Amino acid sequence: MVKRILVPTQLNAASNYVFQWATTIAQAFESKLYLLNVMPPSAMKGPEILEDFPHLNEFFPVDRDLGFNPPLAAEVPVSKLFVYDRDEGRIILRYAAEKKADLICLSATSKRVELTWWSAGKTVEQIIRDAQCSVLCVRGKRVDLKNWKRPRFRHVLLLAEMDGEGATLLNRVLPWTERFQSVLHVFPLLSEKKESGEQTALRELCQIEKAHTNVLFFSEPKNRMQNLLNFVADTPVDLIVMTPRTRAKFSNRLLSDIFIQILRRASCPVLLLR
Repeated sequence: MVKRILVPTQLNAASNYVFQWATTIAQAFESKLYLLNVMPPSAMKGPEILEDFPHLNEFFPVDRDLGFNPPLAAEVPVSKLFVYDRDEGRIILRYAAEKKADLICLSATSKRVELTWWSAGKTVEQIIRDAQCSVLCVRGKRVDLKNWKRPRFRHVLLLAEMDGEGATLLNRVLPWTERFQSVLHVFPLLSEKKESGEQTALRELCQIEKAHTNVLFFSEPKNRMQNLLNFVADTPVDLIVMTPRTRAKFSNRLLSDIFIQILRRASCPVLLLR
C-alpha cells in the first residue's frame, strides 16, 4: 500500500496546498512523508529564505477522529529534504526512486492549467510521464495553513476501461474506499449506447461492495467528456482516479485533455495510479 509519500514543494502557499491531502493519506495508511524542496543553485547566493515547510504537527490532530473508522494515526514520521539543482523534475524523480516512494503528491501551479490546453506544466508532466509510482495532483491555490480543511474522501470517482486493466484498477482502488468508507462511482469508458456484456460484467464486478458502489451509465455515452464534467459539477467528488493510459485514451490532448479539464474545474485532486 502507500507506505512512503514524497511531497515536492516550492515553499509557497499555492504549492503547499496539496499537503492537506498528503497528510490525511499518510495518517490513514501510516505512511512516512518526505518533504522535498528543490532550489536553483543561484539561490545560494541570494538572501536566506526564512519560509519553511508548513508545520504539519499543527494539522495532524484536525478532525482526526471525525468520521474515520478506524481513526487516523495521531502522527506520522516526516523527513525534510532541501536540494540545490536546476532540474527540479529530475531531482523529484530521483528522490522518489531512492526513497522507494509509493506516491508523489504535488500541486499544479502552472498558469497553463488556466487554459484549455494539454499541459499542467513541464515539471508536473515530466513526473506523471516518468515516475514509477502513482501520482496525486491537485490544482494549487493560495490558502493559509489555518484555513486548510481535512479532506473526507466520501466520494471517489474511478475512470475505468472495459478490459482486464479496468478490473485490476478497481481492485487497487478498493483499499482506499474501504479505508475512508467512501462511495465509489465507476465511470466506464464506453462508446456504445446499448447494454453490453462488458457493462453487465462491470456491474457484477462491482458487487464486491454493492451498497457503496455506483456504476454510471448515460443516455449519450459518446459524449464522454461532457458527461464526466457534468457529473463532477453536480456531485461532491473528493478524489478522481485514473491511469496515465486512461488519460491518453480519454482525451484528444491537442484539443481537450481530461486531466487538465478536471484540474481547471474540480477542487479535488486527481490520482494517476500505476
